[in-house]
Amino acid sequence: MSQPLIVTQLLLKRAEIEAQIKSLEDRLGQARADLLHIAATVRLFDPTAIDRPATVYHGAAKAMRRSDVFALCKAALEASPEPLCTRQLARHVITAEGWDQDDTRLRLTVSHKVGATMKRMSLRGAVRKVGERQKASVWRLA
Repeated sequence: MSQPLIVTQLLLKRAEIEAQIKSLEDRLGQARADLLHIAATVRLFDPTAIDRPATVYHGAAKAMRRSDVFALCKAALEASPEPLCTRQLARHVITAEGWDQDDTRLRLTVSHKVGATMKRMSLRGAVRKVGERQKASVWRLA
């Protein structure tokens, strides 16, 4: 038995709207990429012209030395009265470096770098893992 005409028409309209949404999402993604490129070009000529922090290349976060990462994490742990989780330490590193805190990939990259650094420093006895908070290790100075 075939579907009623109204159901067929509504399904066609639904498919049309889904296609429009997909097209708009693609255009929005391209517009965001264009905006980033324009902002980067403006910063080449005048670094103070745009207030938003510059988007960092993810390789720059990976290239940070462990000693630099640990120095920033140690400063955050010394300033905090309670232990901090890896995500909080990563946020502190991103802020201290002046990077974009809204960049999800950057946060993930820095979190991995901080986690590896803190684990190595715990083996050396500089910090101690005191538990986990929402699947993130919690650290304090030893």
